[in-house]
Amino acid sequence: MASPIPPPNLGIHHLKLPTASIPAKLDFYTTILGFKYRPELDHKHPGADQPYGVLVQHQATSLLVELRLNPTQATAQRGWDAITWLVETRADLEDQKTYLEAKNVDCSRVLRGVVGWVLVAEDPDGQMVRWYCKEEHEFDQNVDVDERWLPSD
Repeated sequence: MASPIPPPNLGIHHLKLPTASIPAKLDFYTTILGFKYRPELDHKHPGADQPYGVLVQHQATSLLVELRLNPTQATAQRGWDAITWLVETRADLEDQKTYLEAKNVDCSRVLRGVVGWVLVAEDPDGQMVRWYCKEEHEFDQNVDVDERWLPSD
């Protein structure tokens, strides 16, 4: 008989993002966002020269993110924000914005969310990468709306 409760789950092993170009997305995550490329984890079909998936590691948390070659999904997820990274303060978001702009990455202004502030940038596939800060304001629905970066729907 099966247990009435689910077996234990230790947490997240890795996240997976689709891409139309592994080199472009890998460059973004390593050069721009500072992740560490883990070539020993490349996913390759037997006999293939090029990987169909590569993994990068977030330095502060050791979280792995797989960049999986899947142009159809990458196109379908344009504008979608699958991951929101965390920073300490609103000032850290402003610093991140300055850094991204210096790297010629298209990004939003720092926007007001429901409990804190958010910054949004676009990756090479047109998917949105968000940063939210731990610094909070009182909860309310008076959020910034920006049709490109923080749409109302």
